[in-house]
Amino acid sequence: MKTTFTMRSCAKKSRTTFYLLFLVLLTTQFVVGQTVYKITDPEDIRGLSSTLVPGDIVELADGVYDNSGRMRFGANGTEDNPIIFRAETPGGVTFTNGARLSISGDHVVVDGFYWKGGYGSSAVIEFRDSSDLAYNSTLQNCAMDGLIVDPSDEVAGQSKKHNWVKLYGSHNSVINCSFMNKKNAGALILVELYYNMSDNGGDQCVEVGHTISNNYFYNFEKIDPTLTNAGDSETIRIGVSGGQMVNANCLVSNNYFVKSDGENEIITNKSKGNSYINNTFRSCRGSLVLRHGSNATVDGNYFLGENVDGTGGIRIVDSDHSITNNYIQDCVTVLDQAKWNNGITFIGGDQSSVDDCASLSSSSGYQEVKDITLSNNTIVNTNAPLFYNIDKGDEPVTGTVANNLIYFSSGNANVSDVIVGETATAYSEIGQSLAYSGNVYAGTALGESDGNTGNGFSLESGITATPSGEIFTFSGATGKGADMGAYEPTTDAMVGHGIGACFLNHAGGKITDGDCTIVISESLLVGTLAPFTYEADSETVNVTANVSWAAAPNDSWITIDTNAGAGDAVVTVSVTKHTGSASRTGTITFTQDPGGDDIVRTLTVTQEAPSPTDLATLINDQGNGADGVVVHSFSMEEVNGSTKFNYADNVLDKNQGTNWSSDGTTGGDSFIIIDLGAYYDLEIVDFASVNGKTYEFQIRVSSTGIDDADFIDPFGTGNLVSSNDNTFRSFVLPSIAYGTRYVKILGFGQPKPNGSGSLWTSITELDFYGEFSAALSTKENAFGKNLKIFPVPTQDILNIKTNDVVVSTVGVYSLDGRLVLNQTNGNSSGNIKLNTTSLTNGTYLVKVTDVNGVSASKMIIVSH
Repeated sequence: MKTTFTMRSCAKKSRTTFYLLFLVLLTTQFVVGQTVYKITDPEDIRGLSSTLVPGDIVELADGVYDNSGRMRFGANGTEDNPIIFRAETPGGVTFTNGARLSISGDHVVVDGFYWKGGYGSSAVIEFRDSSDLAYNSTLQNCAMDGLIVDPSDEVAGQSKKHNWVKLYGSHNSVINCSFMNKKNAGALILVELYYNMSDNGGDQCVEVGHTISNNYFYNFEKIDPTLTNAGDSETIRIGVSGGQMVNANCLVSNNYFVKSDGENEIITNKSKGNSYINNTFRSCRGSLVLRHGSNATVDGNYFLGENVDGTGGIRIVDSDHSITNNYIQDCVTVLDQAKWNNGITFIGGDQSSVDDCASLSSSSGYQEVKDITLSNNTIVNTNAPLFYNIDKGDEPVTGTVANNLIYFSSGNANVSDVIVGETATAYSEIGQSLAYSGNVYAGTALGESDGNTGNGFSLESGITATPSGEIFTFSGATGKGADMGAYEPTTDAMVGHGIGACFLNHAGGKITDGDCTIVISESLLVGTLAPFTYEADSETVNVTANVSWAAAPNDSWITIDTNAGAGDAVVTVSVTKHTGSASRTGTITFTQDPGGDDIVRTLTVTQEAPSPTDLATLINDQGNGADGVVVHSFSMEEVNGSTKFNYADNVLDKNQGTNWSSDGTTGGDSFIIIDLGAYYDLEIVDFASVNGKTYEFQIRVSSTGIDDADFIDPFGTGNLVSSNDNTFRSFVLPSIAYGTRYVKILGFGQPKPNGSGSLWTSITELDFYGEFSAALSTKENAFGKNLKIFPVPTQDILNIKTNDVVVSTVGVYSLDGRLVLNQTNGNSSGNIKLNTTSLTNGTYLVKVTDVNGVSASKMIIVSH
């Protein structure tokens, strides 16, 4: 169901709620009991504006006007009684010399004017008069066609930048207008957020809320990219790099774009929270580009490339976007700009997202793509359906890619692998980090993949494509691909009949049978949520609607505080604590109440699994030996007393700015042995190395002693690999190592092919997770308390008294961990004598082990 009213009535849609005037007439006369002023000179609107009251109408007589000055229309109407400036009949007023218009005030409407040719300007129509901005105001049923640059303004090497419509203020609308045949740089519609930024006295967190709907954009000629300003030639741009954090929350819906070729970015998103819904892009050489700003919604759009080279779908930069139910067909870019215009283009990025609306920082670089949702999209006969671009950075992309359908007809000329990278390594660098699930494809190969991706895609030979007009419907893939609902592709025949101005057809010819009824589409939009951590938590999501709706979670671990609404709402979503080993995804369904367009929106809720260490007990939770965990011995440490202080103890100091370094070329492999201070059922070893280096190593555990034979490798064969960014990497033991007392790290440096690479190993921190083994530790404590060793210092004979404990072996270790004396005692008990004459003077560690593997250690000094 759509709300309609005649062109001589009017509507205001304030981003989330539409307002109809209290009287909808079937004639062309709007009657509210106020005054209709008839003028014959466009400049007269300036003098009248200050006298107008709510409900007044100013009507400019039909005719051709060659004015080039600026009309200034500033007044204050109300929601129910706006003030209107209109042509005598729709399209009956033609401006031929680039007349300019400033709109300011509150609840004003401009209706039915036609700009045909003439010289443009930096801002032909703008929703401000100097610093007086417009609010809740509308430009409707107007047309702009073929405005050009005055030859006297031409500059060599430059395309003069003219913006045709600039939106300022808040909650303004451009609806049912036609924009045709632009030949120079500058946006057709520019949402200017200068006055919304904190630096300029605005509040960046307050919604801007403009609406751009039901418009027709045709033949924006491709601007020569070698010319200055060519990169500012978007059909629509919302925001600016420096204002990417502004909560714009604008709606672009039900528009028709044909040959909108100005530059690679048909629409450029440069602010937060904007929605692009139910638009049709036909033969447009570019993409819808989420360039800056987080939390965009791209839903239910058609991208019909018609096999024109340079056509694309959606390019993704920045975070927390929801991209769902889009249909992309016959798009191909292989001759020029191929890495920018593809089905879906993921950009690596190199800058952090600025998703806090209150932030005062921004970047003109490329933000990292994090926590996006790309689900239930259909990509048909489109070259490079999923493309991975590392031109602007190689930060891994994160988020969910689920239930998308990719299809190529037999013999289609655009066929390519599903997964395509800018380089041979692009996918592995930025694409493997996405969570893929439930995606299907047919008519092609998957391309580069790993276990993660391969498990998230399936080749479905049973998919059948059935022509439905110019698109296809699919069977054999239930729940996959786009659900377009009642929205069908917009066609040329619809221009003048609900799309664009009602007095022009798709080619710009005058028509008299156009439908001048303004149609306000029903709208139900649901924001997005960043993934929850594993802890129980709550977050809010914005619902923006002009209809009544109900909401219900589909999973028991999700609850909401609001189950229904009659318009806008803020819904709190809560999740329970997650203790599973894999992240989980659930949904909340928002459904329009019966009797309308039956809009259904699905909010995806993702909760991360706990990391291996989140639910485990940290053994060395204090550091520097205060928790009983100490370095027992090591191969070497890089210390010279002046410039090198890479002590072994640094691995336990809780400071990732220090490290232990050991050279494996001096005496064999580097090693360090950690004494946990008691027996533990070891579960995880957390390993952090220095930034920029990747090391290979092994982890070995012992519950008996520190001889090589005492240690086992719980991971089996092969080396483990560290992270390379100074962060911890968790190594979960395949099975719990019960009763572990010692952990040995064997370092093999940075091996490379052909024997090259460094044998140095550097570790910044080691953490150990597990549960205290009470039984073993109690035995050890009792053994240690009863163990007597004398005399200390000793000369030649060391006496060891164990009472009645049966001893298996006695070992003596140097402080660097080398076994220097070993005595097997044949399971004797009582008093044991150890000959120390072979030892040089110094400090040693004596380790006594009983027949059950329980050991105790004492320090001694040998002094002959």
